[in-house]
Amino acid sequence: MIVNIFDTLVEYHEETLELVPCLATEWETSEDGREWTFKLRPDVKFHDGTPCNAEAVVYSFERIIDPEHPDVKNNIIPYYSNYRQIESVEAVDDLTVRFKLKKPQATFLANMALFASGIVSPTAVKKYGAEFTRNPVGTGPFKFVHWMPEQEILLERFDDYWGEPAGVSRVVFLPSKESSIRVMQLKRAEIHIADNLPPVEMDGLEDTPGVVVQSTPGINIGYMTMQTQKPPLDNVKVRQAICHAIDRDRLIDVAYSGKAEKARTMTPPTLWGHAEDVPMRSYDPELSKKLLAEASQEDGFSLPVKLELFVMDQPRPYMQQPRQTAIFIKDALEKVGFEIEIITNDIGQHFQRMTRGEHQLGLSGWSADIADPHNFLHTLLHSDNINDIGGNNLSRYTNEEVDQLLADAELELDQDKRVGLYEKAQMLIYNDAPVLPLVHVPVRIAERDNVKGYKLHPSSRVRLKTARIEEQ
Repeated sequence: MIVNIFDTLVEYHEETLELVPCLATEWETSEDGREWTFKLRPDVKFHDGTPCNAEAVVYSFERIIDPEHPDVKNNIIPYYSNYRQIESVEAVDDLTVRFKLKKPQATFLANMALFASGIVSPTAVKKYGAEFTRNPVGTGPFKFVHWMPEQEILLERFDDYWGEPAGVSRVVFLPSKESSIRVMQLKRAEIHIADNLPPVEMDGLEDTPGVVVQSTPGINIGYMTMQTQKPPLDNVKVRQAICHAIDRDRLIDVAYSGKAEKARTMTPPTLWGHAEDVPMRSYDPELSKKLLAEASQEDGFSLPVKLELFVMDQPRPYMQQPRQTAIFIKDALEKVGFEIEIITNDIGQHFQRMTRGEHQLGLSGWSADIADPHNFLHTLLHSDNINDIGGNNLSRYTNEEVDQLLADAELELDQDKRVGLYEKAQMLIYNDAPVLPLVHVPVRIAERDNVKGYKLHPSSRVRLKTARIEEQ
């Protein structure tokens, strides 16, 4: 919803991860990398008619970087760490904004393309207060009309949009937990696009008359998190035992119909900074049993080890059949000395509970918000991102050396040096095993053949501005 309702200062190219102008037409940075100046597009208006100017940009970012801002109604800010290097934001004139950073930040410009960087209407935020989340107002190609929970969200084309107008007059988002229902709706032409479908369903649609399947390499990771602060998972041998017990090649066949790539690290191979020198974790149940037995003697716990495995009730791009994945992992672990109880929660509660550290094992994943290793390694494994209100370090993993490497890499402007820092961090993470990287998944979507112009983006963002319906 956000990427269709709100614009950012910069955005990704329609088909690639190149950063291109959006609300900002141009930008420059100081020699020391601590000041960024953006020139804004003139005559842009929000959906409520409020001018989108430098003051609106300042207002939007001050709400992000200041948790005590009077117009912040919720202290859950999942992407706060991306903005912590911003010292100040000022309006130089009506169409010029200057950011001052505490330190040079290699990821700063990419962060400006994050959907969390969407520019909001100050008028609407003040008008709706805490209800702004249910009455969003941006400058994007579509404006919000209504949200009927569990039924639909309706957007309409914004006729005063500053760019090319959207190709359709309205978009209706229809939620459905059952992939079979979405497949039938697509076959009957009751909907135009279906996403997050299991591979088997998607494969079947490739030969369906009237349906087209788009595919692109994804920048994502599906993984299992292990809550490292809870015994016996605080023992690295237990975590390594879990990792060696799971045959990920077989998992890919069972839960992904062979349409996934086994993960070496948390950084996808489609992204620079992926560490090829990190060993591919072996499937070795005998080694798993040995490590678990050693850990039980060291820490004095008995076998089998009882653990809860949290799983979401809906598919995600990186976890297309969560229930089947959970059952596969349960069966594998119970063969080497564990006793697993699967705990299923709805998608929102699943991640909220794991953010609070309530799980022991949990299925999770991540799709790139920015095309940078920082977005995977720092976001998912730096101790700064351990908290109860949106922190994405679900394993509650802490390693001071890893923290320092990731912090240094964020501020290092030389990309070759950044690669070296990330490679070292990935090797340490492999040894500590706070997570088991499972798969990287291609992004696929099925659409009716009269849908034209919609481009599936490698970031998994569903940007519908260019889509149109061809009359048949």
